[in-house]
Amino acid sequence: MQVSVEAPSRLERRLTVVVPVEKLDEAYNKRIVNLAKNAKIAGFRPGKAPLNVVKQHYGDSARKEALSEVIHSSLYDAMNQEKLNPVGTPIVEPKTVMPNQPLEFIATFEILPEIEKFHFDLKSLEKQIATITEQDIQNVIDRLRAQHTRWKKVDRAAREKDQVVLDFSGSIDGVLFAGGQAHDYSIVLGSKTMIPGFEEGIFGMSAGEEKTITVTFPENYFSKEVAGKAAEFVLKVTSVSEPELPEVDETFVKKLGIKSGDATDLHVEIRKNLERELERIINLKLKTSVFDKVLEQNPMEIPKTLIEREANRIHNEVHPHHGHNHSHTEAEMATFNEAAKRNVTLGLLVAEIVKQHKISADKARTEAYVAKIASAYENPAEVTDWYLKNKQAYAEIEMQILEEQVIEALLKNVSVTEKMLSYDELIRD
Repeated sequence: MQVSVEAPSRLERRLTVVVPVEKLDEAYNKRIVNLAKNAKIAGFRPGKAPLNVVKQHYGDSARKEALSEVIHSSLYDAMNQEKLNPVGTPIVEPKTVMPNQPLEFIATFEILPEIEKFHFDLKSLEKQIATITEQDIQNVIDRLRAQHTRWKKVDRAAREKDQVVLDFSGSIDGVLFAGGQAHDYSIVLGSKTMIPGFEEGIFGMSAGEEKTITVTFPENYFSKEVAGKAAEFVLKVTSVSEPELPEVDETFVKKLGIKSGDATDLHVEIRKNLERELERIINLKLKTSVFDKVLEQNPMEIPKTLIEREANRIHNEVHPHHGHNHSHTEAEMATFNEAAKRNVTLGLLVAEIVKQHKISADKARTEAYVAKIASAYENPAEVTDWYLKNKQAYAEIEMQILEEQVIEALLKNVSVTEKMLSYDELIRD
C-alpha cells in the first residue's frame, strides 16, 4: 500500500492511498465464497451453486461491498501509519476503479491543532466576593410575596401597581391593524410591557370608563407595518384591582414548601439557597476571568468540523423542541458559532493544561461535590445513588472538579486580591 500526505492548509490533510489490486480481489473473492454458502439460486440447492454462477447473480453487489471494506480498512491503516487523527468523518473520493488495476482513493479531513507551547502570564487577579445579608433574604421574601399577589377589585381611578383589565382597539389613519385589538386584556401599571404612552393613557381611568389615546410605535418595533407610525387606541376599562400581598404566616410558608410553616425555617432555607448560588457565581466569575486570559494568550485555529458540531449541540440545548433532525439556517447557526469556538478552544487548552500538570479529577472532592448537591434534596441518599449510577452525570461533575483544579494550578503563582461587593452587585456585574 502506498500512502502520500498533503497539507492544503494548517488543519486540513489530503491522504492519497493506493491499494494493490490483489487486496481488492482477495476481499471480493472472500465475499463471493461467503455468499455461496447460503445463496438461493434457481436450479441449485441452497449453498450448492458453483462460484461462477454466484458471481453472475451477486458479483456487482459483492464488488461494491468489497470496495467499501477495502477503502475503510486501508484508510484506517494509512492514518495509523502516518499518525493522523481525523476530526469528524473523512470525505473519501475513490478514483475510477479499473479491472486488474490498483485501487486509488483520496481522503480529506481536518486534524486537531498542535499546541506547540502553552502560555499563561498573569501577575495579579481581582476576585469578586460577597456575603449574604438579612436584606438579601428579605428581598427574596418580597419577590416570593409578589409572585403570590392576590388582586382585589377597587372602585377608584387606576394608579401605579394596579392591575387593569380592559378592551382596546387600535387604528392607523382610521384603519384597524393586525394585532391592535384585544378583549379583557390584563396589564399591571408600571410594568412597561406596552409601547411608550399606552400605560400612561390608562392611569386615572376607572371601571366602565372609555377613552381614546394617541401613541407612536417605536422606529425599531418588530412589526414593520406599524413601526414609527402614530396610532389611535380606543380604551374601555372593565375593572381596576389593587395588589394584596400575602402575610408571611404559616399558610404562606407551607405553600413555599417549608413543612414546619415556621418563618425562621424559611429564612434558613433561603440563606442556604443564596449561599449556594453565591458560591456558584463567585467560582464562575473567577473561572471566566482566568479562562479569558488563557484564550487571549493562546490564540489558535480550530477545525470547522468541531465548531459546527459544538454549535449544533448548543442550539439543541437552547431549543430542545427543535429536535436533532431540525435543519438550521446559516444565520441561525452563526449566533452560536462564537460560543462554540470558545468552548472547543477551551476544551483543547484545558486538556493541554491537564497533561502538562498531570491533573486528574480528585475523587474525594468529586464525592464531596455530589454530597453537597444531594444535600439540597429531601432524600440525599437517593440523589447520591443516582449520580453514582449515571455515568454521564457523574462525568460532568468530575469535569467541573477538574476545571477547579486547573484554575488552582494556573493561579498557583498569581497574586489574588478580593473585592467585596453586595450580592445584588455581584449577580448584576
